Amino acid sequence: MNISGQPATSLLDSVLNAQATRQDIGVTLLKKAQDAERQQGAALVQMLEQTGANPGQPGQLLDTYA
Repeated sequence: MNISGQPATSLLDSVLNAQATRQDIGVTLLKKAQDAERQQGAALVQMLEQTGANPGQPGQLLDTYA
């Protein structure tokens, strides 16, 4: 008996929909993480520019680690 008036979904359809939803959530979280990294990178560049660090001039060194 179908009370809602909508066709019944199979278990397979439900599982596939759940998997697609998990993938969508994962992609969204990855995009947010990438946006945060870009913002942090831009803030770091701005901070370095404001401090006047210019590693091309003698006596000024900028150490970086990968």
